[in-house]
Amino acid sequence: MQMSIAGKFRTLEVKPEAQSVSDTLARGLELVEDLGCKLQRLDDLMLTGRPNEISDAAAAVEWALRGASPTFAEIAEAMGRLGASNLMTAAEQLRKIQEEDAAGLAEALRGALARFAKRSFSANRRAQQFNRGLSAALQSLQALGMQESGRLIAEA
Repeated sequence: MQMSIAGKFRTLEVKPEAQSVSDTLARGLELVEDLGCKLQRLDDLMLTGRPNEISDAAAAVEWALRGASPTFAEIAEAMGRLGASNLMTAAEQLRKIQEEDAAGLAEALRGALARFAKRSFSANRRAQQFNRGLSAALQSLQALGMQESGRLIAEA
């Protein structure tokens, strides 16, 4: 219920479909923001070089992605019902049917997904650098081991 200018209460009609879309978009936005935080933590941990914590953070991101999958499927389904191929088009369609809140959520989700994609790219690049560093360190250790073995064999 909402109070009108005259001070009388009137019932707002919320279409069940629009409310469902809004709820799904809000859940999606919350999940993407949570994923972004987890991914940022993973990216930060990769700078520390603590493998156990990095592994735990990577597992948290993986589980969060798996848990978000059904909500993302619901969002895709809702977009299909709106005849939209992306969140920008979904927002436009929602505005056409006068669902400003849902349209705002679609735009916010689009922005959150863009930020997540940037974080994901950054974390992936850092992971590759981390992996190259580990590989180089292992190769150095192997080379030292070979040199030491060769020296011992030569002495014998």
